[in-house]
Amino acid sequence: MSTDQPLHRSSSGVRIRTDSQCQSDAHLRPTLPAGKLRSDEIKTTLQLLAQNGVQRVFTSAITSQEQDFFRDIGFELHEELILLSHDLSAQIPPPTRPTRRARRFDWPHILDIDASAFSQFWQFDAIALTEAIKATPKSRVRVNTGPSPQGFAITGRSGRQGFLQRLAVHPTHQGNGLGRSLVADALRWLQKRRVYEVLVNTQIENATALELYESTGFTQKNDGLAVLRWDAKR
Repeated sequence: MSTDQPLHRSSSGVRIRTDSQCQSDAHLRPTLPAGKLRSDEIKTTLQLLAQNGVQRVFTSAITSQEQDFFRDIGFELHEELILLSHDLSAQIPPPTRPTRRARRFDWPHILDIDASAFSQFWQFDAIALTEAIKATPKSRVRVNTGPSPQGFAITGRSGRQGFLQRLAVHPTHQGNGLGRSLVADALRWLQKRRVYEVLVNTQIENATALELYESTGFTQKNDGLAVLRWDAKR
């Protein structure tokens, strides 16, 4: 395997990309259920990454079953996340701030917003943004209506399961209802398509995001998510 490409689809049931800012870091996302992954193939992939200079591999936010698999092959906890669910059983209030479909020329603004709203580890680059949009069979990207985007939301749908993949508002425009409007816009779009559940995750210490989600009808699930890390030198 060569890591000179920013994105690589492995035959071992995972998608791996090297970090655009730090080539010694890589990000791994399972593309198969944990029961169909083979530990020997994943271990071989990790060793090939190490031979190409990768020192740390981070998983995406994965479920408890997936965590058990990766812990068994040497991954350790990097960060726990809160998983929340919305059943869309109640009527969703309309957004108070107008939004529109994001276009390709909005992407630089979207990436700037993302960089301002998240710590470096969680920030999107152009590849990660593309991955988030393509993570589900159906998706949409919305930004606020106006001279330039100040916030954005990526919403995904797979059958009757919905996902609020990403939500970010520039710090200078937080607190004016834009985040709430983007959430409402996403929920109403999913509700019209008869989605039965919407999932979103956030960092444990992100009290602002947690308060927003819970105030818009999301409730915390008992089974959270986590990001795990594998260290080549360990």
